[in-house]
Amino acid sequence: MNVGMIHGGSRPNIVPDRADALIDIRITPALAAAGGALKLLGEMISAHALPIEIVNPHENPPMETAPDHPMIQKLLAVDSRTSLTGAPWFSDAAHLSNGGIPSICIGPGSIHQAHTVDEFIEISALEEGAEFFTKLIQQLSV
Repeated sequence: MNVGMIHGGSRPNIVPDRADALIDIRITPALAAAGGALKLLGEMISAHALPIEIVNPHENPPMETAPDHPMIQKLLAVDSRTSLTGAPWFSDAAHLSNGGIPSICIGPGSIHQAHTVDEFIEISALEEGAEFFTKLIQQLSV
């Protein structure tokens, strides 16, 4: 959970009568199965009798594809260095997964550089990615 933005008050020398906060909670499959972040947040607010109102909530689904899914196995077979890992970020692929289409996020380069102001990819990573996807496509056409 990240309280990413807080706004409140009218002047620096006056205690604010209200404040707004934007909260980002990344939903894991286990959290979704337990009712979701909104339910958890509502229960916490209620349990502590906090004077908080949740306005315009939105929950994106988590994404999880079984490691034994045939497509995952094909991906793993392309290169022995390929491994599965969870990620603490959201992808639109989660909506596909939520709709019943097994999905993954994969690509060359560093996730730490992806979608940043100065996004870049090393040429060697681009070449490795091209080689990986070429092998994957060849494997799928067999």
